[in-house]
Amino acid sequence: MITINQIPEFRKAIPIIERIEEAGYEAYFVGGGVRDTLLHLPISDVDIASSATPSEIQRIFPVTFDVGIQHGTVMVLYEKKTYEITTFRTESKYENFRRPEKVNYVRSLEEDLKRRDFTINAIAMDRFGNLEDPFDGQTDIEARLIRAVGNPIERFREDALRMMRAARFMSQLGFQVEEKTKEAVLDYHPLLSKIAVERIREEWTKLLIGRNRKGGIRFFVETRLFHMCPGFQNRDKELIDLALFPLQFQTPLTAWTLLVYFLGIPDDEVDGFLRGWKLANKQITNVRKAYHALKIRLDRFWDYALLYETGIKIALEVEEMITGFGMVNDLNHLLEMDKTLPIHRIQDMKINGQEVMHVLGFTRGGPYLGKILADIKDRILAQTLPNDKAQLKEFILKRRFIYLDEVYKKTVQVEGLHLMQETEDFDFPVLGTSALIEFVEDSCKEMMAGVVEEDKISIGTFISLQHSNPALLHRTIVVEVRVKALKEKTVTFSAVVKQDDTILAIGEHTRKVVDKQNFMK
Repeated sequence: MITINQIPEFRKAIPIIERIEEAGYEAYFVGGGVRDTLLHLPISDVDIASSATPSEIQRIFPVTFDVGIQHGTVMVLYEKKTYEITTFRTESKYENFRRPEKVNYVRSLEEDLKRRDFTINAIAMDRFGNLEDPFDGQTDIEARLIRAVGNPIERFREDALRMMRAARFMSQLGFQVEEKTKEAVLDYHPLLSKIAVERIREEWTKLLIGRNRKGGIRFFVETRLFHMCPGFQNRDKELIDLALFPLQFQTPLTAWTLLVYFLGIPDDEVDGFLRGWKLANKQITNVRKAYHALKIRLDRFWDYALLYETGIKIALEVEEMITGFGMVNDLNHLLEMDKTLPIHRIQDMKINGQEVMHVLGFTRGGPYLGKILADIKDRILAQTLPNDKAQLKEFILKRRFIYLDEVYKKTVQVEGLHLMQETEDFDFPVLGTSALIEFVEDSCKEMMAGVVEEDKISIGTFISLQHSNPALLHRTIVVEVRVKALKEKTVTFSAVVKQDDTILAIGEHTRKVVDKQNFMK
């Protein structure tokens, strides 16, 4: 007998059972709440089973909701809290090994308990704390055993998800699965493929954050259930490594992030893998962020850019994860970094898209806006550019050639000093290739002059030029350069040299931004 008045969750629900009994029906507390009470664990849900049918429950209580009335369940609102009340029932042949084709209401509590999955979940308790335990679930609780009610093959053929629930209960409760029940899972594990991924995912997530994850995953692997899950085929070794990882997973985010890590999913395949498990888009985004941050954090500490990208909430979870790898975390340092982070979101920047357009003299947006704002954000986070409106506007104006893919033109007068007197191909003076190289490099250098910071300098690291036509003396040529690629501190330019409509040469030039003082040394 349980002293029920000492358990607040049950005590608050006793008036519901009293009302049902006053109306001439039976009602009991059932399921995980009773089991967890016997295990002295916190109660998450209070479920009630009754001999009253759904329509009879609706007549007893003034406020009800049809949450699963086709399966005999009605939700009752009482004292601002909701309770699910399910009619005693038996079930006919199951459809797709998950849902009964027909539900038959009965007036017998034992008939109702007979259809439940495991003996530890087939115990009922009345409002006085007296237990009804026709399948000796209390003995299995004391022995810490998970045993199917009746014939395990019949239970799993009725509902194949029960096999995953066995693995989940192993992890949550630290129990072992009774041998005949385990043999039935091993024999009938292919039936799990008939179950919706969403339902499997719920059980798998609970398994991962259970206190005995090691035991739950071992059972999951040994019984071959893992073969029926998305992306797990032939990944038994990786799953066992996850099982042995010395960290208790506190949240689904930690669980799924470390799962992806141990499976070694490539970055560009993470979304597809998680979509296969039907995770919500927000969950997928968060796992992707955490996975990316974890891999970097295992090599070095956070910087502003990584913290901004990850967000402090996820970052704190990642910082906890690293302890499982034998590293010492530094939560206080991370929290201090977050306080001094220059911006926490793009809206914190002192310039927006409309203002960028105004600076550049444009009235319409385009891809260029995203490129500019992303570059500004990265520089603010790297602390190479203050988050000051005036300075941001000045910086954008200086870099407009880079941002807008505009052509920078430099006009040069061809003089005698630029010419080679004779070549194998021409018997009259022509513009020398060395002079052309100088023109191209000077043009690119000038284009970058307004871009690099005062303490920086750009130096040429590579140039290639295909010189194909001669130039006329004392005439102007035009050097046209534009940014072809921009990667961190390296800029690659494409160049075209023309005289009138004749192309004299084409080529590429690369310049790198370096610290001026170090370069001069």
